[in-house]
Amino acid sequence: MVKKLPSTSQNRLPRHYYDALVASGLVDDIEDVGALDPRPIRLLERDHVCRRGEPAHCLWVIVDGAVAVRDSGQTLFLRQRHDVVGEQNLLGNGCLRWYDLVVSHSQAELLVIEKSMIEAHPQRDVLWRNISKIISLKLREATRQNLELQRQVNDDTRILHAHMNEYALSRRLQKGGARSIDYGVERAVVWFSDVVNFSRYILDLAPARTADVVQRFFNAQTQPIQEMGGHIDKFVGDGLMAFWVPPGDSSVATCCEAALRAAEQAVEAVRGISIGPNALDLRVGLHTGLVLSGDFGSATRHQFTLIGPEVNKAARLEQVHEADVRSGEPHLGPIRMSAEFRAELSDLTRRRYGRQSVAEAKNIGEITFYH
Repeated sequence: MVKKLPSTSQNRLPRHYYDALVASGLVDDIEDVGALDPRPIRLLERDHVCRRGEPAHCLWVIVDGAVAVRDSGQTLFLRQRHDVVGEQNLLGNGCLRWYDLVVSHSQAELLVIEKSMIEAHPQRDVLWRNISKIISLKLREATRQNLELQRQVNDDTRILHAHMNEYALSRRLQKGGARSIDYGVERAVVWFSDVVNFSRYILDLAPARTADVVQRFFNAQTQPIQEMGGHIDKFVGDGLMAFWVPPGDSSVATCCEAALRAAEQAVEAVRGISIGPNALDLRVGLHTGLVLSGDFGSATRHQFTLIGPEVNKAARLEQVHEADVRSGEPHLGPIRMSAEFRAELSDLTRRRYGRQSVAEAKNIGEITFYH
């Protein structure tokens, strides 16, 4: 609700109105301030000072309170006490308001100055110069804010990429930030890996040394996984889960070949890391099948991942020890693949991984695999 106050005049301009005009920068070098005939008004919270699309025939100086500059209900800027608002729309003939101006706090008092009074003022050139300076200062501040916002966006993007793989991020962007990623059943290649006996070293190493070794052997795995088109799902202790989902122009066989090449490179790279005289070893379990993907967790904390029996099978392949073998080749290699995974490989690759074993796997029973 707009409450109009008694009009001011050149000789009877209240001190706090004059001070507001001076502080705004609008009347710098102006001798006859009262000739602008500023008219005070009071508005309550959520009252509109003006609406988008209305004719622009005046500007306002905020004596007290705050005014929000809004576009489609979203606040772009907040103008405070002694700021000028609505001045940019006066620069052209027949200009319309670009944004809504809405009182932000409990109430606001403003001085209304008509464009016609600016044009009729004997120092109108100085007034337009002052308005241009005010606009220039606002543009400078908006540029600074935009640069800061861009820096924040870049920081947020780096954080997102550090904590979410590209596949999950693409699913998230498709859905939008306000909603969880929908669940979907899809065929995937699943990788589980673990550094052999690393836990026994942890108590003997300094914390900084442990952190350095962990980063090195995770780098040794993530680099070939990502180079081969895979996605890191999570790190669990010294273990790692990754996956490949065939895109529209690819096949499961292509993903299996890529996952195997990544595993071979990772095994070799981890062997290049030593603690004293002991080189580290890596175990990798590879399997392919139908999985359920999406956001899983609680109502307040969740993450994108893959779940299902086929995921568990890949994990069990990585965890098989020689004592679990029931038949076949008892000496296990570092890369263990399921029969389903091996069936997708080329004849030449299958011949390289022809040793078959059957082992007892926790919660699964007997499992046939190749290494």
